[in-house]
Amino acid sequence: MVYTDEIIAVYGKKGFWAKLKYNLLYIWRMFLYYLTFLCPATEMRVALNRLRGVKIGKNVYLGYGVMIDKLFPEMVTIKDNAAIGDDTMINAHAIVPSPSRVRKIYPLRVAPVTIGEGVWILPRVAITLGVNVGDEAILLSGAVVTKDVPPRCMVGGVPAKVIKDLSNHEVFKKNKK
Repeated sequence: MVYTDEIIAVYGKKGFWAKLKYNLLYIWRMFLYYLTFLCPATEMRVALNRLRGVKIGKNVYLGYGVMIDKLFPEMVTIKDNAAIGDDTMINAHAIVPSPSRVRKIYPLRVAPVTIGEGVWILPRVAITLGVNVGDEAILLSGAVVTKDVPPRCMVGGVPAKVIKDLSNHEVFKKNKK
């Protein structure tokens, strides 16, 4: 990998052995990553992503083609009862992969992503680094989520915006009693 020094610095490491260890870990994680695309059952996709380092709760559904950060999968947390639709992308890092001058303006950035309990993410949503999706939120198809999503609301669009507040729905009112 071209930028291994920057990546291992995120972990507070440096030197030949740290690079070697990270590269071996990266190869293992990439093997598991691509294997998830071949799995017919969500339980297998969840298990393989857990092996990659993604923190995944109970009863989580991962659709086909869900892409969870390749370099920093351990920075992604998906809580219980979340459902993530096909072809969704969740990124915990951003880096310009070419040695252009733009890269000097935008160096490697890493920030955790958390998907709350009971969240429903429809297909083809993109979630960027540092985003927290509140419990029981709904992310509509095609949304590009660049900011935190409040609990119990529906968001959509590019960039994603709150479309509907669900907190006053009778389902949630019953739970308050």
